[in-house]
Amino acid sequence: MYKQFIRPAMFQMDAEDAHNYMVRMLRIYRHLPLVRNWIKKQYYSESEGITINGLHFKNRVGLSAGFDKNAEIFDELADFGFGFVELGTVTRSPQPGNPGCRIFRLEKDESIISRTGFNNNGIKEFEANLQTLRKGDYRIGVNINKDASSENNAIVDDFLFLFKELYDQVDYFSINWGSISPKSTTDVLHAIHDYRKEQKDYRMILIKIPADISPEILGQIIDIADLFDIDGFIATGPTTNRSELTHYSEDKLNQIGAGNVSGKGMGNKSREVVRLIRQMQKKNYIVIGAGGIMTVDDARMMLDAGADLIQIYSAFIYSGPSIIRKIIKKIG
Repeated sequence: MYKQFIRPAMFQMDAEDAHNYMVRMLRIYRHLPLVRNWIKKQYYSESEGITINGLHFKNRVGLSAGFDKNAEIFDELADFGFGFVELGTVTRSPQPGNPGCRIFRLEKDESIISRTGFNNNGIKEFEANLQTLRKGDYRIGVNINKDASSENNAIVDDFLFLFKELYDQVDYFSINWGSISPKSTTDVLHAIHDYRKEQKDYRMILIKIPADISPEILGQIIDIADLFDIDGFIATGPTTNRSELTHYSEDKLNQIGAGNVSGKGMGNKSREVVRLIRQMQKKNYIVIGAGGIMTVDDARMMLDAGADLIQIYSAFIYSGPSIIRKIIKKIG
């Protein structure tokens, strides 16, 4: 039904407008308990799950950051079978992001080009939603970042503030490598590492690796991760490489302008980074495979490459909720 009716209707709209419409519909759906129970029965799939660092995930399939930036609909999204949902990116203050249009679908290649710029409503609204709306049996991660205007010491202050505010409310944190300078990233990891050591409870910290990473830089990131007891990696974020977008002319892609590619157009980049991490690691890191996972076979190959968990985003847009159940049945 999704591909026949819902997706064609949504794809007639601007991508960001369609997403905002979906958020509104899920907020209405929140108040329809009979419908929610039916949806859960339709999309729930049995799985033994997996326990990582003492944290049990009911299955290996999660939703990537970027879909629920303001912690508005994560509980409803979990009804479709996700074992974990990563929220954000959230910042200390509201951020407008880049001017629109800023999200573009490339249907023939089942890909998305985006340049949103971490738009979100800030930590105050995010935290209020998180405290009010979390109900179900799933894990929550959060991707945190600095305010666009923050520089120097203010960068560390932003990250540490968010880390402290959300520490008791989420199961893990992720930080994007490359969104700030390596020096600032090291300072941030140092600060949150020291704060975590003082806490009774333990929260995992993951570094999200960019897709277009060289082995040399990846090795340096792993060394830094060892230094600050980072638990693992998300591999990867989107790519700047558009060579896999074979159904669109260069002129068409130039018309779209700047932006990173996610979905099928990422090719095997993320899977190769997962393999590299496993080859180069000095301890047994947690690895979440993300990027380019569009089918059940993609998910299986990501686990074979060394991922413990996977995240999807574009597959959810292009194939609908049924892809979650299909993947869980295949990989558990």
